[in-house]
Amino acid sequence: MKTMAVPNIAPKTVGKVGTEFLEFDPENPRLIEEGIDNPTDAQIILALADTADLSEVVQSIASNGYFDIEPLIGQRVGNKWRVLEGNRRLAAIRILQNPTLAKGTGFSVPEISAANKETLKEVSVYAVKDKYEARDYIGFKHINGPHKWDALAKARFAADWYDKEKGGGITIGKIASRLGDGHATVARLVSGMYVLDQAKKEKLFDIGDRYSKTRFSFSHLYTALTRQGYRDFLGLPEEWRIDEPTPNPVPKTHLENLKQTLVWLYGSKSDDVKPVITSQNPDIKNLSAVLSNSRARALMVARGNLSEAFASVEPKGTRFEAALINAKQEAEKALSQVTGYDSEDSTLLEIGKDLAETSRQVYTTMQSMTKKAPKGKK
Repeated sequence: MKTMAVPNIAPKTVGKVGTEFLEFDPENPRLIEEGIDNPTDAQIILALADTADLSEVVQSIASNGYFDIEPLIGQRVGNKWRVLEGNRRLAAIRILQNPTLAKGTGFSVPEISAANKETLKEVSVYAVKDKYEARDYIGFKHINGPHKWDALAKARFAADWYDKEKGGGITIGKIASRLGDGHATVARLVSGMYVLDQAKKEKLFDIGDRYSKTRFSFSHLYTALTRQGYRDFLGLPEEWRIDEPTPNPVPKTHLENLKQTLVWLYGSKSDDVKPVITSQNPDIKNLSAVLSNSRARALMVARGNLSEAFASVEPKGTRFEAALINAKQEAEKALSQVTGYDSEDSTLLEIGKDLAETSRQVYTTMQSMTKKAPKGKK
């Protein structure tokens, strides 16, 4: 059987390439969450199914055939064309050509007619010398364009760009401008990625070991790093926020604190430790307040209970206000359902009596404190 030659395309031109000569980009920013080195096609497809609405593309191509309107962007690597832009479309093509690759994706592979399957044999590819030649287009499309990446993929893309070209004069501001994004946003993303990279390099934390296998909430980390409590705990100076980001920003003296912080944020599956951050608001803010107070911080490190540690720094007035408002809301909810009360249930009647007495005591105490308060403090 005669072996077909790899199609050759001059840089910055478009040519047709047989899909058997295409390969996925193993450094696609969408794959960072999986934390897999040298991923297989099946692993890449699973990752794209989880992060990129792959089932919609599969269904569309199966129904209509492959619309060869927008070329893939590819780089010649050996006897293959590596797809730098269009990995989602390539994944859909692979699945329709070999449905077993959809195993584990959670969706069924639709039937495809012979005519539509014929459109999968050859597609247009725009040739580039390397991935950096296509960076502006890819970045704009996925950061502020129609097919946005999540925060983690954006951060990986921007950090790699900055690493590659900062010696040649690139700055965070220039990257932000070329991506159509704000300087502060890109700076937060790159700074957060550098912290995460350092934790992985030092074997302190790995995304794949997070307690929950839901989407990785990278925003927890870069939002936390905007707060003074976390920066002090990690040994990051105030100017760290305004300087150009640098790799390995956390001092070696604070690496254990970095490990502890990431476990608080994301937990650890291998150690069976749940994260203490269950929602970004208010948990990120509350943990920062805890880390800013030596007594609360010691309590947090020793016991790992955010509610308990925060209670030691939260102003009593704030806790009272929240408790009073919550009690009122719960009492109103009970009143709205009072028609469901079983009049023969004496236990519930006694609870209602206790509630009324407690409410009277709360109000009487508040009224007494109001009368005693100095003028201007009422």
